[in-house]
Amino acid sequence: MEKVTQESEQQAWQGAVEALLPSTPAAAAWPHLASFCALHRYLSGVDVCERVAGEDGHPGCVRYVASRAAPAPGEEDQDQHEAAPAAIATWAREELLELDDAARRLSYAVVGSNMGFGRYVATMMVVEEETEAAGCKLVWEFECEPVQGWSRDGLVGYLETTVKSMAARIVEAAAD
Repeated sequence: MEKVTQESEQQAWQGAVEALLPSTPAAAAWPHLASFCALHRYLSGVDVCERVAGEDGHPGCVRYVASRAAPAPGEEDQDQHEAAPAAIATWAREELLELDDAARRLSYAVVGSNMGFGRYVATMMVVEEETEAAGCKLVWEFECEPVQGWSRDGLVGYLETTVKSMAARIVEAAAD
């Protein structure tokens, strides 16, 4: 019976990561996260984020996100006009499943990618902090099949770094 439990745990990964935005009110942070097709503004490493189907902010909207390969050694020093555009290294198509402004929550699913994802569903939320500070936190929950080439801990580590980077960029944007 123990072996069956371990096998079933390997069939699905789930978890949550979060990042504090100690001086940013939830109402100021939410519009940045809620802009489904503007992920490239808040997620470092995402070079392209564009709507390919549906209407931004409405369930059924599909965004294409991609990251370019790092330039080969020496290429980064070339004149911009001479250097060839960097090739797309990774990409995904993600469908918005839910966007709830009142709850400050959105859910999406990866519907195609070259990154080893099978089923992947995530929920991102902006949660009001219940302390004296006027801040909030970003919460990124996920449930997925094991991802090819990743461990669960590796995925969680990547998402922890990513959500903290997003939080820092949202803090900057909300302050403007």
